[in-house]
Amino acid sequence: MVHRLLRQVRRAGFALAAAGLFGWGAAASCAAETVALADLLRRADELDSRQEVAAALQCLQEAEAKFPNQAEVLFRLAKQQSNQIFDAPSPAEKKRLAALCLATAERAVAADPKHARARLSVGICLAKNFPHVDNQTKVNYSRRLKEETEQAIALDPKLDLAYHMLGRWHFEVAEMNFILKGIAKLVYGGMPVGTLLAARENFERALALAPGRVIHRHQLAQTLLALRKRADAIAQLQHCLALKPVDKDDAVAQTDARRQLRSLGAELPSTQ
Repeated sequence: MVHRLLRQVRRAGFALAAAGLFGWGAAASCAAETVALADLLRRADELDSRQEVAAALQCLQEAEAKFPNQAEVLFRLAKQQSNQIFDAPSPAEKKRLAALCLATAERAVAADPKHARARLSVGICLAKNFPHVDNQTKVNYSRRLKEETEQAIALDPKLDLAYHMLGRWHFEVAEMNFILKGIAKLVYGGMPVGTLLAARENFERALALAPGRVIHRHQLAQTLLALRKRADAIAQLQHCLALKPVDKDDAVAQTDARRQLRSLGAELPSTQ
C-alpha cells in the first residue's frame, strides 16, 4: 500500500541527505524515484476515490511506464481497467477490458507473489470475466477465485475486500445452476461446498472491517434475500443509500440498491 511506500520515502530522505554529503548519485536517484512513485500512487488513489476513472487510469499508466513490474502500480491499474467495464459501449469491449484487467492483475502477482492486494486483484478480475466466458471456464475461474482470495486473506487477514470476494464465491456456488454443477462434477469431481450462511458470515466480516463500504452491505442484502430474510435485506439496502461511495464499485452498488428497493416496493430514505 501507499503507507509502505511512504515509509520508504522517509528512509529515502536520509538517503538523499547522505547522497548530498558523500556524492552518492545513484542513491539520490533511487531515493528520488521512490518519492516519485509514492506521489503517483497517492494521486491515483485520490482520483479513484472521486471516481475519476480516466484520470486515474492515465496516472497509473504513467506510473507503469516509469516504474515497470511494480505490484503496487499493477493491482491499481487492474482496478481502473475493470472500472472501465461499467461504461464500455459494447459487449465486445466489456469482454476485452475484463480480459485485460485479469492479465494486469496476474502481472501484479508475478511481480510480487506475496502481495495480498495483488492476489485479491486476480480474484476480483476473475469475477469480472464471468459474464464473458463459457461454462467450463466459469468453473475453472471459480476455483481459482477461491484460491486467490484465500491466499490474500492468509497474507492480510484485515483485507475487507478479500472477505467480500469469499462471500461472493460462497453465494455464487450456493446458487450455482445444475449445468455448472454438472461440469464441475465431470471435470473436478465436484466443486468445494459453498453455502449462503458462509456467504453471510464473510460479508459480515467485511462489514466489520469496513462498515462504510456500500458493496459489502449490498451483497449482504442479496444473501439475506436468498435466505428469505426480506426485512433484514431491505434494512441493509436502505443503509446503502445513507453511505458515501468510496469508488466506482460503491457508486454502482448504491444505484442498484436504490433500484432494488423500488422493485421490492420498499420505502426509500426521505433524502432519496
